[in-house]
Amino acid sequence: MELVSVEIPKKSKEEIVKCCEPCSPEANKWPYGLQLRFEKEQVEQLPLLKNYKVGERVIVTSEAVVTSIRQNENKDNVSYSVEMQIEKIACEPIVKKTLSEMSPKEYRQARGMK
Repeated sequence: MELVSVEIPKKSKEEIVKCCEPCSPEANKWPYGLQLRFEKEQVEQLPLLKNYKVGERVIVTSEAVVTSIRQNENKDNVSYSVEMQIEKIACEPIVKKTLSEMSPKEYRQARGMK
């Protein structure tokens, strides 16, 4: 499976001014919404999340970078959250047919051929 970068292409200054977007080079580098956030329940289900450091890269059938780790403790409980920015992702359809049931075109697609 090939991972595909989802970084937003850089725009020229003219395009930025025309669209009234911020001029910061880091502004809008990655699409909003391609960030994962694991709350306390998910961290409990995936306890290795507690061991990650900010900046560490992880594979989640996509490539992401840990951008934030938060721990909050009050008198009743302790909560954790880990945020990751997805930078590369690959999508493949779920194959419901066996190879013998596929048409030649479907078989080539399943095998990654053109």
